[in-house]
This record gives sequence, structure tokens and C-alpha cells, in this order.
Amino acid sequence: MPASAGEQTSRLLVGVDVGGTFTDLVAFDGKRLRVVKIPSSPPEFHKAVIDAVGRVADGFASLDVVHGSTVATNALLQRAGEPIAFITTHGFADMLLIGRQNRPRLYTLHVTRPAPITPGENCFAVRERIDARGRVVEPLRDDEIDRAIAEIRAKNLRHVAVCLLFSFINPAHERRLGEKLAAAGLTVSLSSDILPEFREYERASTTAINASLRPTVETYLDALAAGLPLRGGSLRITQSAGGTLSAPDATKNAAKLVLSGPAGGVMGAAFVAKAANFADVITYDMGGTSTDVALVLDGTPQWTTQSTIDGLPIALPVYDIHTVGAGGGSIAHLDAGGALRVGPKSAGAIPGPACYGRGGTQPAVTDANLCLGRLIPDAFLGGAMKIDAELSRQAIEPLARAMNKSLNETSLGILKVAEANMTNAIRAVTAQRGHDPRRFTLVSFGGAGGLHACALADGLEIPRVLIPPYAGVLSALGMVVAPPVVDAAHTVVHLGTQMNDAEIEAEFARLTAACGVADADVATSEYFADVRFRGQSFELKIPVIGMTLADISRRFYSAYRRVYGRPPASRAIEIVTLRVRRIGRAATVQLPRVDAQPPPHSVVRETRLIDAAGESVRAAVMSRAHLAWAGRQTGPMLLIDAEATTFIPRGWMARSEPNGSVILERMEK
Repeated sequence: MPASAGEQTSRLLVGVDVGGTFTDLVAFDGKRLRVVKIPSSPPEFHKAVIDAVGRVADGFASLDVVHGSTVATNALLQRAGEPIAFITTHGFADMLLIGRQNRPRLYTLHVTRPAPITPGENCFAVRERIDARGRVVEPLRDDEIDRAIAEIRAKNLRHVAVCLLFSFINPAHERRLGEKLAAAGLTVSLSSDILPEFREYERASTTAINASLRPTVETYLDALAAGLPLRGGSLRITQSAGGTLSAPDATKNAAKLVLSGPAGGVMGAAFVAKAANFADVITYDMGGTSTDVALVLDGTPQWTTQSTIDGLPIALPVYDIHTVGAGGGSIAHLDAGGALRVGPKSAGAIPGPACYGRGGTQPAVTDANLCLGRLIPDAFLGGAMKIDAELSRQAIEPLARAMNKSLNETSLGILKVAEANMTNAIRAVTAQRGHDPRRFTLVSFGGAGGLHACALADGLEIPRVLIPPYAGVLSALGMVVAPPVVDAAHTVVHLGTQMNDAEIEAEFARLTAACGVADADVATSEYFADVRFRGQSFELKIPVIGMTLADISRRFYSAYRRVYGRPPASRAIEIVTLRVRRIGRAATVQLPRVDAQPPPHSVVRETRLIDAAGESVRAAVMSRAHLAWAGRQTGPMLLIDAEATTFIPRGWMARSEPNGSVILERMEK
């Protein structure tokens, strides 16, 4: 819808999330929110982004676009980044190939290691050495640098990752090497810039990933920026630990984008949970290809620096998101033993589930929901997209015959398998980390989330589910409310017990200055310390309030008891790494109130659907406005939004909040 005449000189803030199946847009003009949801355009995903933005751009003087991109994720998973050269200290050229000796599955006899980011023949070494105190033991000579450049050119490599020993303490050799590589026309990623922290393999892996993804991200963002009608506005990209980066910074720090899209969902879920007065929530984002779950504790999304993507460590801050291959497009099939499996292969946007009518013939989760009557064909995406139940039946019938089951039994089986996968994902971020899921609220969003939220809550005894407004495009809304964020960190464990309170405060001040953000542009600064007992291999990330050793120690002991139980006696603690987050100012967005409206003729529409017991039952079909008019409604019912459908089964009650949120609560038995 074009802007009115009074709005034609205003700016428009736009959040765009690209998924495997749909591209979602939320636009905020300072007064109201507008939504666009269209199919994605693989493999040229930027085209759907440009199309979606073009639908809301008319009449606005300039646009500020915040984008959550999957381009870095896909390039890493497919090892589709450009080939890179890896340079390290002489004697360590096999670092990326050797990695760690960790075994994800302890008793697996035949271990398959993840493919390295670059093959061994692209790994080079230079003679130099800096010790653990930052002292130069062996200088880096110019002829060593020239030799490395000649070897890289001989292999026609254009992008280089550099990770020298102890460069996180003294980066002098890396900087000299980087300057000469850049002068030779090569693109360079230095570990002392990307991740100035200890643990050599993790630092090398992160730097190599960054170097590999840079050209892919740059090509994508250049094509996107060229096609967007920014009109003097800006393009920013969400990063994996929340917040946004400018497009140039996103290119230089491409490894920070590996969870760019899912991060928007976590930010959006935290935003709507706060508006609904829920501090501790589980975020549950089910899209077309995958499901992402994460925790928000006391209103704050949890993040970590110990993540892996497809077996490769990335030690940068990322939201602590657990992902499984279960989405609306996940394909059901029988494995070699005849067991029913769902995912991880997805029908994606093209051809999509069979019911989309785009040539898909394999049964997907969306097809199962449609066969069970949990989707209304003429109300899918608010009626903007027609789906065909007969095509879904044709896709599921061969699977039903192979299983010797009825169509309904097979469809229910598909949903139960997918829901079991998603339940395990929620357990991974709750019970397996010491959190009781029964004390949380489940925030359900994504195009397919509402169809399964109550089943997941039943399986985990979660007492309530929040279905926020804009549930089908909540990741895009999260990008609208995302502030700029800058992280800085530095390993200080080499200083040992020398750090006193004044040195701790001085190091935090140095990191704050290194963020390069003026105080006037900062809404909040957060400080953290990675702490462990001396002799331990791993740390706990502790929020720092008082910049004193005593306060850090007290908070560490408290966190240790909560996570591990009784701390060891008479053990000194070590501050390993200090961290600073500078969080800028976000747009102030108010969720619009929902006006209670009775359904036409004061009669609620009904449909028939198959419940979890396999019985055909009557179900009310209501919009949020109808539910606000009704006050409360018990299941079974379908809540129809323009972007998503929510299934409320028997035993659950739905009530509407003034800001449009719908709370689902389990009824007393």
C-alpha cells in the first residue's frame, strides 16, 4: 500500500527475513506496521527481498532496511565459499585438518570428520614465533612473507586467512603479514581482528570461515544493495548474537552472519514476550525448512561463544540456538529399516509441499496438516495463496500404502515424528542444561509453529503458549526492533594473577574504546568475564556488574553452583577472557491493539478436523478480532492469521490480550 501524501517525506524502517520457503517483510513507518509474505526465490534469494521491499517503498523519501540473510549459512553448510589460503606459524600448517580429538558420539566406531574449510594443499606456514607473553622469539622476515605470497599466487588463490601463534597477545606479525598480502591484491582476514582470543584451533577455524564467506557475502550484499530503493537510507544485516551490522562491516565480518536469520526470530520473541510480561520463555520458530529453539532468561536471549556449524567451531558470539531439520516443507519417508522419518530434506520454496501446486509430489508436513483439516485451503496466507488438499492426499497415499496405514493415520504419524524431533530440540536447550521447561512459556512463531505448539507443550508439560501478533513474520519484526550491536573481547589469562581491580577496569575501558561507538549512540553497555578454576579446560561466562575481582569471584561461584553443584575446595580462579557489548538504540515500536469484532452474523465459522486421537471433531475457525470479541475460547479451534494458522486442541483454552497476543493455557483435567 503506498504511503499517504502526508508521509511522502518520511523514512520507512523495513525488516526482511529470508527463509527456505518464504520471504517475510515487516515495515514500520513510525505509526503502524505493514506485512508482506511472498515465496522465496532460490538460488537468487535477493530477488525476493527486492520484490518484497518494492511493495512497501512507494511514497517514502528513504528506506532503512534490516535484513536477516541465510547466504552465509548456506555457503558454509554446502562448503560453497570461495577457496582460501590459510597461513600460520611454521609447524602448525595442519591445524585445520587435525582439529580437536573430541568425539561427538563417543561409541561410534567409524567417525566421519567434517570437511575442512580449505584443503591441506592450501595451507601455508611462515617462520616466525611470538611466545605466550607476547615477546618476539623469532622475527618475521620479509623474504618469508614474499615466499608465502608467491606460493598463494601460484595456486590462483585470492582470499587469505592468517592465524599466527599468540597473535591475540601481540598482533605485530599478523599485521605486517596482512599489510603485504593486501598490497599484493589479496583479501585478508586476520585472527587478531576476527577473534583475538586463545584456543588456537577455534581461532583458526573462525578466521578461515570468515575468509571463505567474505566473497559470497560481498557479492550477495552488493546485488541486494543495487536493487533496493534505499534513496539515501541504509542497509544493515542482523548478526548471529543479535543486533545489526552495516553492510560493509557485515562483509568484513562474514562469520558473524552464520545465524543471521534465526537471530531475528529470537529478538522478535524476546520483544513480544516482554510486551506480554513474560521474562523466561522458550522461543520456538518453525519455518518451512527447519525449526530453531532458544532460551530467553529474565528477558535476555542467551548467547554463547562455543558453537559449531556443521562440525566446524565458530568462537564468535552467537545466540544459543538449537536447530533441527523439521519444518512445514520437511519430507516424510521410510528409512532402510521401514521406520517413518521426517526431514531433514525439505521441499523448500520450489517446488514446495505438494499442496502448493508447483510440481511437488513428495509428502511434507504441510500436506499432513492439510489432510487432517488443520489448514483451511481458502485461508492460507490470508487467502493470498491457494493450496490443494487433493494434491496433498495424492502425495501421502503412496506412503500410507507402504506403511499399511490409512491416510489419516499416516498424516498423524508424520506430525508425531516431526513433533518428536522438535520436542528433543527444546529439551536440548532446557532440561539438558538444567532448566525445567515447566517454568517457561513457549513463544511460538514461524509460518508452521502454531500448528504444533500445543502438542510440544503437552509433551514437555509447558503450562502456556504465547502466540504473538505477526507470528508468521516474527523474525522480520525482530529485525525492525533490533539495535546496532558491537562486541569486543580479549583473552587475558596470560596475565595470570597479575590482574588487580584497577587492571580489570582498565582492560574493560580499552575494550569499550575498541568498539568504536560514541557514548551518545549507546543505550546499554554489557560486560562479561569468562572464568574458570585454575587447571580447568573450560569457562563460565559471567556478567560483570562491579569491575572488581571480588565481585567477579562471587558471581562465578554462584554460577558454578547453579550449573555444576559444589565447587572444588581451595582452588584459585582464573579470569580468562573479558568481553564488552555496546548496544545501540532501537526503534520504538508499539504492537497495535486488536479491535474486538464479532464474526459475520455473530456466528463463528466451523470446520471438521482430525485430532491427536484420530477422531473427527468440530472446530471453531476464528481470527484474533473474533477471539477478542469472544473473550475466551476452548479447543478444538483454529486461529487464522494472515501469515499463519494456530491449532488449539481439546484441553486447551485461548484468550486474547489487548496488544493482539493470544495466550494458550492448558486446562485442568
